[in-house]
Amino acid sequence: MADRDTMEVPITRADTAGSTNSVRRRKTRTDTVTTYHLPGRDMPLGGHAGAEPGIDISTDQDEDMPHLQAMKADCQIDIIDFSETGVRLEQATNETLAKVLDQPRPGGDMSCRWISVNGLSWDVIKMLGRKYELHRLAIEDLVHTHSRTKVDWYREHAFMVLTLQKLVRLHYWGADHLDCPAHEDFEGQQQPAQRRKRWPWQPASDSNEKNNVLPRYLDRDGDGKVDETIMAHSGLSENSPVQEIRTLHRYENSQIPEHTAFMEKHSALAQEGLVVSVEQVSIFLLTDNSVISFFEHSADDVLVPILERIRSPETILRRTVDASVLLQAIVDAIVDLALPVKDAYNKARKELQIDALTNPNIKTSRTLHIFGEEIDMLQNLFNPIIALINALRDHNTEPQVPTLPPDTAASANGPTAATPKQPAAAQTATPLPSDPTHSPSSPLARTRREGGEEMVRKMSEIKRIARTQVSVVTNVSISPVAHIYFGDVLDHCITIIQSFRQMDASANNISTLIFNTVGAKTNSTMMILAVVTIIFAPLTFISGYFGMNFASGAGLAHPFAFFWLVAVPSLVAFMVLVFAVMCWDDFANLWTRRGIRARRRRRRGRVAAAGVGVGQQQQR
Repeated sequence: MADRDTMEVPITRADTAGSTNSVRRRKTRTDTVTTYHLPGRDMPLGGHAGAEPGIDISTDQDEDMPHLQAMKADCQIDIIDFSETGVRLEQATNETLAKVLDQPRPGGDMSCRWISVNGLSWDVIKMLGRKYELHRLAIEDLVHTHSRTKVDWYREHAFMVLTLQKLVRLHYWGADHLDCPAHEDFEGQQQPAQRRKRWPWQPASDSNEKNNVLPRYLDRDGDGKVDETIMAHSGLSENSPVQEIRTLHRYENSQIPEHTAFMEKHSALAQEGLVVSVEQVSIFLLTDNSVISFFEHSADDVLVPILERIRSPETILRRTVDASVLLQAIVDAIVDLALPVKDAYNKARKELQIDALTNPNIKTSRTLHIFGEEIDMLQNLFNPIIALINALRDHNTEPQVPTLPPDTAASANGPTAATPKQPAAAQTATPLPSDPTHSPSSPLARTRREGGEEMVRKMSEIKRIARTQVSVVTNVSISPVAHIYFGDVLDHCITIIQSFRQMDASANNISTLIFNTVGAKTNSTMMILAVVTIIFAPLTFISGYFGMNFASGAGLAHPFAFFWLVAVPSLVAFMVLVFAVMCWDDFANLWTRRGIRARRRRRRGRVAAAGVGVGQQQQR
């Protein structure tokens, strides 16, 4: 490595400023490269390639981003302060949030705060981001609802993104489905959709519309693309409120409406009127013992059970008053919401298995293919959650700051870092004889004397400078109690993943069984046709002989019974010969199995006799 460093020469601006070998500008203009975008696909959040990363909420940068200004929703905001002695719950809206945040936080024993936001609205995100100084990269991942599951550590907070999967019931909105209890409430909120184009596999009338997974709102805005959301109940009950959700296939942001509609219609859960809702959850863990969570629409499913625990003084949340334990409770509730999803797919798998065993056909195989694809998508959503939990458990609450060598620390801190008692000569690092860059004749030393800007390309210099950089230390900590209970959440995730893997393998086995069964039935049919051919082949040959058009020949003057006198013996002889060849292997296998059974009987007899002898000896 040292020889390699000595061969490399630093590049400076002074060396290249007067160079005459620079690349000349082309005289002719090259063809313009046009960037291709998929039809209807929005630009990324950064606006264009090479844009500034993140979203700066301290300025008016958001005014130039139409997608942020269009992110509006009536958020349900719950602010919960609790301690060992009491709980305070305060609700706010988009308009009253600023007033609530301006109020002084309860001091003393009210040391833990949870801000739960149900709905994504840019004014609320911007307000909370400025209040708690949330990082610009975290804000960008928050507004982008297709971010990957991860955890990012910043100095004053940690940011987590994960997906929430839950089982909901579809809401059928149409003239034939007015029996839904939530239909009247939903009818006042939404306007009827326009008549859309009927797909080839959908019935012409609306009488059987309930059998379709997407009855009317496949393309409500008429833009030719599948809408990102559909209307469904917030739970499994038809009495639950109706809201917009993203299904498992729509979360993939597919731009092919035929694919999404076909996959959702023939889903394994479509027969039960169920669908998997997928949404992104963003959580901030702050250093002031606070947690901020952002849900798209399912905050109540997590808030209600945790709030019941907070109101009970005997729970772990009240006894620890720890934000990291509260974070564990939120992640645990999100993971538990996926348990009904696992049970529903397991039930669908068993029903498909029964269909495959009793009536295997191509329709069942197609449903199994869609079933396997949905299981794969669920695994892709759950596997990163395991990595997230492991990252939280492995987080070092007291990161070690790297120690610096004395000469490196002095150069990194600058001239003012030296103590007043040290002379000026002591503040100057002594050149190392082994380092060629300190040689007066080296290119680096010559560049320093000339005052040019240097660009060091030696690995030894890069490593020495890297050691002077003090790593960013986060102040966010995960308590030992939270570390223990995150292990329970990890067990739940592993159990769910193992169930999904078992279902995926079972679906593949069922598909193999279907094709094997269909193949065996085909072979049986071909065998029957072969037997029929064996029977009629000699008859056809003999009939052809007697049916030839000639006037003279032996047997023509005989009566009709002469034909059967010739055909029946020939048919019997031919069938005996063919069946003997066909059944020769079966006879050989039968003889072999007979010998195996005889040897097994003799072996059991010897074992039984030996056991009786041992018993008699023990009795003696």
